[in-house]
Amino acid sequence: MRSKLLPLGLYRLAQGDVTDSELKAYAEGLDILFDALDEMERESFIPTAQSYGLSEREKFIFKETPELTVEERRARLLGMERNWMCDATAAGYSQFLSDCGLEDFSVAEHPTRQRVNVYIDDDLTEGEKTLINEKIAKGSPAHLNVFVTHHDGVTVEL
Repeated sequence: MRSKLLPLGLYRLAQGDVTDSELKAYAEGLDILFDALDEMERESFIPTAQSYGLSEREKFIFKETPELTVEERRARLLGMERNWMCDATAAGYSQFLSDCGLEDFSVAEHPTRQRVNVYIDDDLTEGEKTLINEKIAKGSPAHLNVFVTHHDGVTVEL
């Protein structure tokens, strides 16, 4: 800050002057703000997020996974954000479910009947079941019949 104002010639910036001390205090306060802005910008993007940026996105998309490494969390979030249904196959559904944080599931496809059966054995709350069903329904092509069965035995046609 001192180096920016000195060439203007508006201030006497002698070492220890009141103006010099004020500018140093302003600079300290602004450094704190700029550091916070840098952190906020870093946490706003999946490839650079380190902590709360990942946690907040995970909560928004499905569920938080703090037990994973930062790289694994980033890969999972990026997988959730890509257009996963370009591959409406058992492998595509499996990758999507894995990216959602599910661990105990299976997918069976029946191409002749244009049908996919998804079996989810993870213990989910009703809200999580609804959310995952909605995500599967939104990503599935219209011509495909998708049936999701949760571990409680309830099957939903999407």
